[in-house]
Amino acid sequence: MRNIASVCIGASLAASIAANPLALPRKSSIVLNRNDVNNDNDISDIAGLLSSVTDDLASLNPYLSLQATSIGTKVRSVDAAAATISNIFSRSPADLTVAVEELLSQGLIGQVLDLLGTFLNSSLNSVDNDNPKDPETSIYPSKSPGDAPYTLDENTLRSAIYIPESFSYGVGGKIPVILVPGTFIPAGVTYHFSFSKLGDYANLDPVWINIPGASLGDAQVNAEYVAYAINYISGISPSSTKVAAISWSQGGLDTQWALKYWPSTRSSLSDFVAISPDFHGTVLAYFVCPGFPFLTCTPSVTQQEYTSKFSATLRSNGGNSAYVPTTTLYSSFDEIVEPMSGTNSSSAYMWDERNVGVTNAWVQQVCANKIGGSFYTHEGMLYNPLSWALAIDAITHDGPGDISRLDLDKVCSTFLADGLDLEDLLGTEGLLLLALINLLTYGSWTGTEPSIMAYAQD
Repeated sequence: MRNIASVCIGASLAASIAANPLALPRKSSIVLNRNDVNNDNDISDIAGLLSSVTDDLASLNPYLSLQATSIGTKVRSVDAAAATISNIFSRSPADLTVAVEELLSQGLIGQVLDLLGTFLNSSLNSVDNDNPKDPETSIYPSKSPGDAPYTLDENTLRSAIYIPESFSYGVGGKIPVILVPGTFIPAGVTYHFSFSKLGDYANLDPVWINIPGASLGDAQVNAEYVAYAINYISGISPSSTKVAAISWSQGGLDTQWALKYWPSTRSSLSDFVAISPDFHGTVLAYFVCPGFPFLTCTPSVTQQEYTSKFSATLRSNGGNSAYVPTTTLYSSFDEIVEPMSGTNSSSAYMWDERNVGVTNAWVQQVCANKIGGSFYTHEGMLYNPLSWALAIDAITHDGPGDISRLDLDKVCSTFLADGLDLEDLLGTEGLLLLALINLLTYGSWTGTEPSIMAYAQD
């Protein structure tokens, strides 16, 4: 049976926040050293790091280790999980290691081996997929003269696209939906607990892009994968079929960059739905890289800093406005991207100077005083009921998502999107653990962001 939160969760969340006011961030007692692993995301290294996390917990307290390996005795319901998430993040963990330790110790990443099994599924997260079908018209080295040049070869770009066996190529009216990942985590496992299930609950057909290096490299290169995927999936579908894109986190930046510098993608994309995007970067880059900007971090994280050249370049010359109908969804309680409160002051906010249609949905405003507008983290917006309802509404209608078409009393009455359950919630929150592991095993840390490519320089 699906676990659906009851109205009592609103009171429990409020009580949790009141009982745990924002405090000074505390340090983690988990010790993880990048120098102890090879910097090639080797599976044995990742498994070893996961073991080291639980070993550290065991050395602190054997009971914590038990909590970290079994959710059954700790988190049994969506209500309990939601209250625990509120409790953890309302206390402002100092950085990603602290957040992961809290999630582990509270039993929110309990089935570590199951999560690891999903992560290590070479097919689900493969960057070497066989996609032999060619588009009707050539899209490489460019689809139109105005497109930016690719720095990657076509085989590399095409191989990153994962097309499930169930994909219908637009036949039967199903709408292809490209899932674009965020930083740290491949698309396969990112969306395994959320939007990859869209095909079960709507007339949508998801595929996804597994960007090599878990999108930790140069975001300009990451955007090449998105630009190619939009034109490729559109090109292998019926000529009358447009595709849609759903992004999470950095995926929003990558998609907007692709739309800006590969104009041919705009006629192929019917809708762009951005979950927890940081179109203006974040002032919390230190959360994922403690000490940043004084210490090094991965290339794409440096590009997502609030005052980065990448962010400024993206937003210049109308890049802060939509190129296609765009729907954004974001939460005030985002622990990774800030600012995320308010309307046009939010990093997620998209302008509409081209009048293509934009809906900016601040979940605490749209679902005010309801469960669906309560405490949602950066990753939690992937299972938020408004995220799902508005994404489906946008993709199945002309223009962006329209809040007036939704039954908000129904949509906002639950903590999880319809069709998701406790396992999906826990799996999604568990993405932070995999984010930490991928961050530590990434090889090319840098103190400066990558140079802006020639095509994007004024």
